[in-house]
Amino acid sequence: PFDDIKVRQAFNYAIDRQTLASTLLEDLVVPAAGILPPGFPGYNPDLQGYEFDPEKARRLVQESKYGALDELPRIILTLPGNFGAGVSPSIEAMLAMWEENLGVNIQLQQTEWGTFLQDLHQNRFQMFGGLGWIADYPDPQNFLDILFHSESENNQTHYSNDAVDALLEKARVEPDRETRFKLYNEAEQKILDDAPWILLWNAGERYA
Repeated sequence: PFDDIKVRQAFNYAIDRQTLASTLLEDLVVPAAGILPPGFPGYNPDLQGYEFDPEKARRLVQESKYGALDELPRIILTLPGNFGAGVSPSIEAMLAMWEENLGVNIQLQQTEWGTFLQDLHQNRFQMFGGLGWIADYPDPQNFLDILFHSESENNQTHYSNDAVDALLEKARVEPDRETRFKLYNEAEQKILDDAPWILLWNAGERYA
């Protein structure tokens, strides 16, 4: 059902990121409001992310083209891993939140890494996880352009928005740093509004 933007937004609103960060992960992570992590060049502290709001999540599904929670098609979350391999507590917690807040029972499918990548590149997944990204250099382009421009090979969700593409292309050649970061801030907000990803957390400070 993720062809409908309101369903994608609903799944974001149905996750309590603060509880995941504080209770499950013992405050070793910080709930993510946006794509660029805190302290990264171009980070926007005023970004409008997804607060935990299960009532709004249910309402969005009702406003979607599906009309009701029980009308949503079967949903399968695919993860890399051998059949029967253990699932992380954070994944289990998210599945429980979606079931409690949306009444959606999501099935898990685990596939061997090579098969996972092959299916990923052929756009076979309804919903997938288990991938990560670390910036190669400290610039917003290395997150936003590489992961969300419609023609990027690393755009694994096949996200496409002409307005976002235009902003990213303009930012590539903008010489003024402040203006450039504003272009990236605008692009990031548009991406968040479209909800192609479910953002969870960023790494926090750790002490031993």
